[in-house]
Amino acid sequence: MAKQHDLGGKDAEVFIGEDITLRVQLVKLNSSNVEVVEGDISGNAYTFTLKGSPKDASAIFTKATGGSGITFANGDTAAWPVELSGSNTVAVIAIADTDTDGFTVGEYDWDLRRTDAGSEAVVAWGTLKFSKPIG
Repeated sequence: MAKQHDLGGKDAEVFIGEDITLRVQLVKLNSSNVEVVEGDISGNAYTFTLKGSPKDASAIFTKATGGSGITFANGDTAAWPVELSGSNTVAVIAIADTDTDGFTVGEYDWDLRRTDAGSEAVVAWGTLKFSKPIG
């Protein structure tokens, strides 16, 4: 089940030129239509793509598993937004300060895709709103 996550804005500002860690927990609906964790996702391959618009032909940047910016973590029930508990149920995307140096203030579109052969799918998507620091 792909889930939308819109990030940034007044609840949790994301600034241009900062190191950013995005946590995306993969969930599915159980037979009672309640969200539950997908399970341990650490054996799967994923790619994170950021674009100025979904219609753009090229990505601004990508991150991937296998040492290219995506790792895995346990669900954290004390996190905000609250995550479900579970081992290796969260994809952690590391965005370096230099990845956003040339950005302008505004919203950017992203998705997280599973890329294993035969299991390709968008698992999460949304917007990432960047603000400019005053200093």
